[in-house]
Amino acid sequence: MAARRSLQLGVYGGTFDPVHHGHLILAHDALEQARLDAVLFVPCAQSPHKDARPLTPDARRVAMLKLALKPEPRFWLSRCELDRGGPSYAIDTVAEIEAAFPRAQLFWLIGEDQLPRLRQWHRWPELKRQVRFLVLARTTKPSRKKAGPVLGLPRPRRVDISATEIRHRLKSRLPIDHLVPARVAAYIERHRLYR
Repeated sequence: MAARRSLQLGVYGGTFDPVHHGHLILAHDALEQARLDAVLFVPCAQSPHKDARPLTPDARRVAMLKLALKPEPRFWLSRCELDRGGPSYAIDTVAEIEAAFPRAQLFWLIGEDQLPRLRQWHRWPELKRQVRFLVLARTTKPSRKKAGPVLGLPRPRRVDISATEIRHRLKSRLPIDHLVPARVAAYIERHRLYR
């Protein structure tokens, strides 16, 4: 009997505050172009790579993610970083995911803006042996820097949507319907988030 192929699993970490079309488009590109079986969205408890801006409560970010991911059965959600608390280090998350999916080959999805800082990630030498990094193009100027086991998507797509922009638009009472899924926009409006 032939051995079963291992699960090709993308891991997409971030604040997702809020989740938007850019996140979903890039995750779809990763599914299709890297031939992944699924993408696991992992909202962080505390990003070690971003400023100390207070995040929207975990329950709200998870609720928005569930609404956004629902139409795509290959998009999965993990609360492992939220449940663990403290700084969300990739190496700790990888250990939990490997325990849950022991036969999976892990691909850590990163924006190309993070590429120059990869070697500064916590326990980098160990991490680069455990995952392959799949670069998602998010800017109009591609980075030439490479670090470790890094793969680019064969047909990178530039998606220039940011959660920061969405939060600013909401504070300014500008529409966001074109930037986030309709269910997420309705949730934000219903709960008066980012005002």
